[in-house]
Amino acid sequence: MKIIYSSLHYTNLNPSLGESFEYMDFYKSLVKIKGAEIIFIPFDGILEKGRKRWNQELLETIQREKPDLFFAFMFTDELDPKILEEIKKETTSIAWFSDDHWRFDNYSKNYAPHFSWVVTTYSQAVKKYERMGIRNVIRSQWASDPEIYKPVKWTGKDAPPEVSFVGLWSGPRARMIKELKKAGIPVVVYGRGWEGGKISQEKMLEIFSNSKINLALNPAPGYFNANSLGRLFFRRSMNKIIPDFHLVNNFRSLISRKIPQIKARHFEIPACGGFLMTSMANDLENYYIPGKEMVIYENTDDLIEKIRYYLTRDAEREAIRESGQKRTTEEHTYNKRFGEIFGFLEKNIG
Repeated sequence: MKIIYSSLHYTNLNPSLGESFEYMDFYKSLVKIKGAEIIFIPFDGILEKGRKRWNQELLETIQREKPDLFFAFMFTDELDPKILEEIKKETTSIAWFSDDHWRFDNYSKNYAPHFSWVVTTYSQAVKKYERMGIRNVIRSQWASDPEIYKPVKWTGKDAPPEVSFVGLWSGPRARMIKELKKAGIPVVVYGRGWEGGKISQEKMLEIFSNSKINLALNPAPGYFNANSLGRLFFRRSMNKIIPDFHLVNNFRSLISRKIPQIKARHFEIPACGGFLMTSMANDLENYYIPGKEMVIYENTDDLIEKIRYYLTRDAEREAIRESGQKRTTEEHTYNKRFGEIFGFLEKNIG
């Protein structure tokens, strides 16, 4: 199978932020598929060539290489709908939409008609697409690459954290961390915007593997702040913010941000053999058994209570950790996800 894959190479098109999730997890998983030839055409090239020229060269490459599949991990407005219509005449095209929970109304529904197939991670999106007359929709989900996310030994001079969180700073997360520290919870925090700062992937894997409790904090963003309200009038275009006055769709998108999403972190931490404590996310119970493979908290008070409980219950914590790791390595890998998607396409395309 020959696949042309397009996505970001660097996070937010900024090399100083490191290689993107789309590159590290998707591209590096795709190239490991037995019998697959992957040609990577990153969106980053648009910054040098311009959107029109980059899209034309993408089409020409597809016409020349004649791939079995064009696979795009969507970001903003990199792909020209007219070019996408031409690509559909040349090969099967498929788009991965990562945020249909809140980007359906002002993003996904605009691009989906221009692809042969679309992939969504949101449990309710299939019905939304069907109401638009789009039925070539595949439900999938995030996962982990077992060659990257696996248990590793602790190399630090100090003992590993009892409670840790790795992720970007946000106001709602900061308020939760403040409450945890106020309650005497020994939480250590890493990531851009936090005192711990950005850490290497190697260090992150050590933290996931060796913390007694790993937190996945994903509180709903507030609506009445500059960042949220700005989404009503502006949108991202590549590495810029530009005006966008589709107010009704932007408002629907803003309101939908309260829907709790499954994140890749829900799979990455258990893959490393880490004990995970998280809030409930849409459809998460269909991937893990709460209380047996990970622990779910309801609010900050419940989180504090459960952290205190599991810090003193080594046997219970270990059983949940082992069960979560087993489920992840058996069912939630990108090799398995891509195998299901490509198998589905082969069966339904003929």
